Amino acid sequence: MSTIEQELAEWAKTRHPWQQHALLRIATGKAYADTDVVALAVDIVMGKYAKPPSPALKASDISGVSDPQATVALKCIRDLSNVNALLEAQELTFADAGLTVVFGDNGSGKSGYARVIKGVASALHHQEIHGNVFEATATSPQKADITYLLNGTETPTTWPNAADDLRAVSFYDDACGDKYLTGDSEMTYRPSSLAIIDQLIALCDRVRVEIENQVTHNRSNRGPFPVLSAGTEAASFLSKLNSTTTEAELDAACALPDGWEARHGWLIQEEARLTATNPMKERSRLQGLASKLDEISKHVHEVADALADAKVEQAKQTRQSATQLRAAADLASSGSFDDEPLPGVGTLTWRALWEAARQYSEQEAYKAQSFPMTSENAHCVLCQQVLGAEAADRLGRFHQFLTDVTAASADQAELTLEGIKRGIDDLELAPARISSLLVTVESEDPDLAKRVTEWLTSMEERKDAVLQHLSNGEDFTLVAADESPETDLEVLATSLREKAKDIEVQGFQDTLKELTDEKEDLSARSQLAAARDAVKTEITRLAELKTLEDAKKLTATTAISKKASELTEEHVTALVRNEFIRETERLKLRKIDLKKTGGQKGRLKHRPSLLGAKVSKPVDEVLSEGEQTALGLAGFFTEAHFDSSKSALVLDDPVTSLDHIRREYVAHRIVEFSGDRQVIVFTHDLAFLRDLVLAARSEDVTITERMVQHRGSQPGLVSNEYPWKAKDVGSRMNELTQLLAELKKKREDLTQGEYEDACAGWAGKLSETWERIISMEIVDPIFTPVEHEVRPRMFKVFRQITDDDDKEFQESYGRCSVWARRHDKSQALNYVAPEIHELENELAHVKEWHARIRQYKNNN
Repeated sequence: MSTIEQELAEWAKTRHPWQQHALLRIATGKAYADTDVVALAVDIVMGKYAKPPSPALKASDISGVSDPQATVALKCIRDLSNVNALLEAQELTFADAGLTVVFGDNGSGKSGYARVIKGVASALHHQEIHGNVFEATATSPQKADITYLLNGTETPTTWPNAADDLRAVSFYDDACGDKYLTGDSEMTYRPSSLAIIDQLIALCDRVRVEIENQVTHNRSNRGPFPVLSAGTEAASFLSKLNSTTTEAELDAACALPDGWEARHGWLIQEEARLTATNPMKERSRLQGLASKLDEISKHVHEVADALADAKVEQAKQTRQSATQLRAAADLASSGSFDDEPLPGVGTLTWRALWEAARQYSEQEAYKAQSFPMTSENAHCVLCQQVLGAEAADRLGRFHQFLTDVTAASADQAELTLEGIKRGIDDLELAPARISSLLVTVESEDPDLAKRVTEWLTSMEERKDAVLQHLSNGEDFTLVAADESPETDLEVLATSLREKAKDIEVQGFQDTLKELTDEKEDLSARSQLAAARDAVKTEITRLAELKTLEDAKKLTATTAISKKASELTEEHVTALVRNEFIRETERLKLRKIDLKKTGGQKGRLKHRPSLLGAKVSKPVDEVLSEGEQTALGLAGFFTEAHFDSSKSALVLDDPVTSLDHIRREYVAHRIVEFSGDRQVIVFTHDLAFLRDLVLAARSEDVTITERMVQHRGSQPGLVSNEYPWKAKDVGSRMNELTQLLAELKKKREDLTQGEYEDACAGWAGKLSETWERIISMEIVDPIFTPVEHEVRPRMFKVFRQITDDDDKEFQESYGRCSVWARRHDKSQALNYVAPEIHELENELAHVKEWHARIRQYKNNN
C-alpha cells in the first residue's frame, strides 16, 4: 500500500502547473506573503505558468510539511460568582504544563470548577451549571474569569461567554464516557502530510480574492452605451458582444448605406403619415361611435315610450276618474254631515287629520285596538277627554263613511294618478351623458344630432303640458308627437359597423411595420457607429474579463477538498482504529472494535461496537459498568493521541467503577500524556491519587498539588497543597520540617502543656510518615492488598534491609509512639516532652532511612 505522501505526490501531477509550483514551494517551507500572493495572481492571469516545475514534487518533499495548531492550556479560574454554592473570591491555578491533580473530598466543590471547564472545553456531554439554589441570588448572573495560554501567551476571557479558543481543551467525565458509548463521536485528526493540501486551499482562497478584486475593477470600467431599439440588428449585435467579437464584425454592424440620412428622414415622415391614418384606430373609432349611437337610441326609445299618446291618454283618464270619484265622495259627506258642528268633513284636510288620529290610536294610545276606540270610558285621541255617547256615535259614522266604497275608490284613483305624475316628472330627457354623446355624433352626422336634440326639446314641452294638466286639470289638446329619430340612429350605427368591418388592416400594418423597422434599424446603426470606439474598448475589456474568469477557475478548491477527504478516509480510518484497539487492549477490553459511521474533511465519525457479535446489541447493554468506563476512557485517550495541538486534557474523577489494574493503567496513561502537554485531573479518590503519584515518580514527572475543600459548611476553598492524608512521603517530610521550624520559633512563648501538645501532634505525624514509608516503599511495591499480587523482582529489597536498618526503624518508631498522644502516660515515668534538637535528630534519621531504602529499590 502506498503512503499518503506518495499518493499526494502523484495527485500533484494532475493539478494545474501553477498549483504544482505552489505545492513545491509550500513543501520547502517558504510562505506566501501578501505581496507574493498579489504577484502570483498577476502571473496566473498572464498565463506565465504554462509548464510544471522540474523536478516535480516528490513524496520525500511532503513529509516535512507541518500544520501547526494553536496550543491552549489553562492558567487559572478565579472570582466565580453564583456557581453552585462555591465560595467567591477564590483562584484555582494550574501548572502551565505537566500534571496538575486537584484533590477534594466529595462535596468539597471541586466538581463545580470542573463543570466550568467542561462548559468552555470540547466535551461529548454538556450540562447546565446551576447557581446557588440555597440562596436568593440563585437567579443572578453567573460568571467565572478564566485565564488561558494561547501558544504561551496569557489571554483572559469570561465564562459563560468564553473565547472559542478554549474549545481546543478536551474534557472527560463519566457523562462524556456514557455519551461516547451511545452516540457518534467525531475524531478531529488530519495526518500532518495533509497540511500541504490545507495550505494549498488557503493559498487558492487568497489568490481568488486578488483575482476577484481585478474582476470587480474590470466590471466597473464598463463604458456607457446608447440604448438601441430592441429587435434591431445593431441591438442584437450589442447584446451578444463578447471577448471574441472581431473588428470586422463590428464594422459590419455599424455599416450604413449611401444616402441613408435622406432615406431615414423620408421614413420618419411616411411613418407619421401612416400612423395618423392608422386603420386600426379608425376601425376602433367607428365601432366606438356605433356603440354611442346605440346608447342614444335606447334613451330615445325610453322617452318616446314614456310620453306616447296612449300613455298620456291613459293618464288623463286616470285624473278624470279620480276627480269624479272624489266629487262623489264629497257629495256623500256633505249630505251625511251637514248637521255636524264643524263643516268640511270628508275633505282632503279632514282626511289627513283622521289618518293622523288613526295612526296615533293604533300605535300609541290603544295599541292593537281597532280605530276608532269608542268603548265605555274610551278617550278621544285628539282632545284626550272621555268620549260621550254622542261623540262615540259621531266617530262611528265618520269611520263608516271612510270605509264606504265611494271614498275608498276615490283614494285609490288619487294614488294611481300620483304615481303617474311622479313617473313623468322623474323622466330626464337630456341627461349629461346623452348630451356628451350627441357632441361626438355631431362630428359624424350633424343633421342627425340636431334632429335628436330638437326632438328631445319637443318632448320636454310635451312632458310639461301633461304634468300641468294632471296637476291642475286645465284642459289641453294633445298634439301629436314628432317622429322619433330612433330608427335613424339605428341605421347610422349599423352603417358605421359595416364600414369598420370593411376596413383592410393587415396590408396597412405590414407596410407600416416595414417602414418602422427600416427606420429603427438605420437609427440603431447610426447610434452604434457613433459609439464604435467605445464598443471596441468594451470588446477589449470583455477579453480581459474572460482571461480573469478563466484564471479564477484555476483557484477552485472543490476537487482539492475532495482529494483531502479521500486521503483522510483511506489513511485516517486505519490509524485511528489501530490506536483505539491498542487503548482498549491496555485497558483489558476484548472484542471491541471501532465502527466508522461517516465523516468528511478529516473528521471521522465513529462509534464503538462489539467485534464478532452474532446478535447486534449496543455496547452499553453488554459491557459491565467498569468495562463501560474503560471503553469511554479508551475513546478519550485515542482522540487525545491524535490531537496534534497538544492542548490541555482535563479529566474529572475518571476511574469510577474501574478495577485496580485498569486504574493503574489509567494513571500511567495520564502521566504519559502530561509529558508533552498540560493535564489536569480532578479526583476525590486517595487510592487513585497514590496511583498517579507512583506513575509520576516512575516517569520523573512532577505533580502540581491543588486542593478544593470546605470552609466551615461552604465548599470551594482553594489551597495549593494537599491535606495530610493525601500527601506522599516527600511532602509529609517537608511539612514536618516546616512545622518543626515554626515550633522552634515559638518555643520560648509556649507553656509546658502547650509545648507537650505541639510535640505530640508533630510526633504523631512523624509516626504516620513512618507508616507511609513502609507501605509505599516496601510493602506496596512487593505486595499490595488491593492488587493481590507479588512482584518477585521487588522482593529482593527485603534481602538488602540490614539488622541496623531494622533496629533504627524500631527505635525511631518506638520513640514517636511515646511522644505521640496515643496512650495515657504512666505517672511513675513522669513523662517529659523531647526538646527541639531531639525532634530534629529524629526527623533527620527518618529522612536518611527513607533515602537508603529507596536506594535499595533502585539497585534492583
